[in-house]
Amino acid sequence: MLIGLIADVHSNVVALKAVLTALDGIGVEKILHVGDIIGYNPYPNEAVELFIKYGIISILGNHDRALIENEYSGFNPYAAAALEWTKNVISQENIQYISRLNDIASFEIIGRKIVIVHGSPRDFDEYVYPEDVVPGFISDADILVLGHTHVQFMKEYPEGIIVNPGSVGQPRDGNPDAAFAILDTDSGKVKLMRTGYNIEKVIDDILAARLPEKLAFRLMVGF
Repeated sequence: MLIGLIADVHSNVVALKAVLTALDGIGVEKILHVGDIIGYNPYPNEAVELFIKYGIISILGNHDRALIENEYSGFNPYAAAALEWTKNVISQENIQYISRLNDIASFEIIGRKIVIVHGSPRDFDEYVYPEDVVPGFISDADILVLGHTHVQFMKEYPEGIIVNPGSVGQPRDGNPDAAFAILDTDSGKVKLMRTGYNIEKVIDDILAARLPEKLAFRLMVGF
């Protein structure tokens, strides 16, 4: 079975559609998302509706949690402004969808335990960068899937694989292409992937929505 691994869509439905097209072409049967459906970008309702349509399995990210708790005090001004904007445009049905998500989830698939969490199992909002991952970091899982940093990486140890598929909607690793990964449950191998999308459209729509300009132009540089 091929499983798509995605993270940090952040209301970028243009990038999400490009990733879903790529996943369809590969023959993916299931998609796991490790948090932050909303935030930053101007299509929160469209993003949630695609999650529902495709049956994407998601957990909460910190932006998702902040939206349903209406608490943005720990966010920088750009993120807080986007969350406030999102609160004013997202439908109650889509807020209810997000509110039903859990902080962490695990799955047994063909004898492999997969754990998905936005930050890390020890702190749901912890930023885990590649240099933070060392042997012994993974426990009680064959494959641990993280998000939050928007930095794509994979590390493999005898005890298992740790992967961050990177951000679909706002990459921060210097590559503006939407990031994702593929897990082959038969072999246990993970492949990191990217796909281009219409960044100019998203920039135009961010500016038209009067979201902070920084959120628009950072998409061009992937940081």
